[in-house]
Amino acid sequence: MSDYREIQRCNRCGFCQSVCPTYGQSRMEAQSARGRIRLVRLLNDGQYDWRRDPGIAEKVDDCLLCRACVVNCPASVATDRIMLAARRDFLEIKGLSLFQRLVYRGALSHRERLERASTLMRLYEKSGARNILYSRVLRRTLDRLIYFDSFLPAGLEAPARGQLPEIVRPRGPARFKAVFFLGCASNVFGARTVRSLVNYLVSRGVELHLPKVACCGEPHRTTGDEREVRRLAAKNIPLIFKDNFDFIITDCSTCAHALAHYDQFIGEETPEAEKVRPLLARVKDVNTLVVEELGLEPDRLRPLPATKVTYHDSCHALRGLGVKSAPREIIKAVPGLTLVEMKAADSCCGGAGSYGFSHPEMSGRIAAAKVRNIQDSGADTLAVSCPACTLQLGAGLRRAGLELPVLHPVELLAAAAPTGAQT
Repeated sequence: MSDYREIQRCNRCGFCQSVCPTYGQSRMEAQSARGRIRLVRLLNDGQYDWRRDPGIAEKVDDCLLCRACVVNCPASVATDRIMLAARRDFLEIKGLSLFQRLVYRGALSHRERLERASTLMRLYEKSGARNILYSRVLRRTLDRLIYFDSFLPAGLEAPARGQLPEIVRPRGPARFKAVFFLGCASNVFGARTVRSLVNYLVSRGVELHLPKVACCGEPHRTTGDEREVRRLAAKNIPLIFKDNFDFIITDCSTCAHALAHYDQFIGEETPEAEKVRPLLARVKDVNTLVVEELGLEPDRLRPLPATKVTYHDSCHALRGLGVKSAPREIIKAVPGLTLVEMKAADSCCGGAGSYGFSHPEMSGRIAAAKVRNIQDSGADTLAVSCPACTLQLGAGLRRAGLELPVLHPVELLAAAAPTGAQT
């Protein structure tokens, strides 16, 4: 497989160790990019076997796919592609885990099921059971359950899909016509953010179309479930990649990164990939769309209460899409907001989609380190451009006892903007 040829380019220099989040927490060679590449090399050479040595599969699965090693590697070894290839091979042998069958194939592959599950989450929160869970009496015995509960945002709303029409038009002539790709996490956990962004974009003259898309397929890709990745991509492509749309936008940097590489998702050598490839450049992270296409218009913004805001760079936004300055420009443009940079703003938060659930111990340690950096920055608000990172860091802040709002940069901009069209 071509992805395995990347192994030969690793010169074992160890530069990856200084930026690898899992190595930073464990200090184990097998938890660094160099160590994982070495293990996959031994598997490829026949010195190990997936069936006899399941511990190797665990080390491969521990990788966050954050790509910090890739951008810091002198040889630019694509460690993420090596890990994905290894996961695909292991999946062929062992099949999907129970977690993957329930969460990825069972929920994320079916939007309606995920929305029904969000109803149960809201009932759980409103029932008062959550308060009992956090009582002193139970806390010592239920630490792991409390860890998982911390991911549930307070005041969870009904899914955004049910609150929005499929087409939202501006009051005057449309400047642009765009698809708003409503991802799984945004739909279920980020309805307030989605509403705010939709209203803002429409007020700036963007006609938004919100087709009933399936999951982008990125969670399935990270597990090696290539068959389901192709099925989901084939379902989404006719809905979003159309000549009459100027842009395909989303508030989720993970979804944006996935859609921008949909020729790979559908199969690079297929006729479908050839058709979609010329349209991939239309995929835009919403921060980039606002800064580069709409303009910030700071003179029209109302001052917000004086607030220090720090920004977390999500891995897919920064290392996947190259988005760094746009969200910061948005924050700095809003009167009353002061951008304060946290230490290691570009380090992975440990979320990586569902990594917080599948690897709670490692994920929790990485999140705790990130939360310390947020706290040390002196910020009053945290800005994030990825709903998975929002859930991960919101959970980390709650576990640390910190009440810090976690908002999308465009959400902050919308709060300062003149009242626009309402959905």
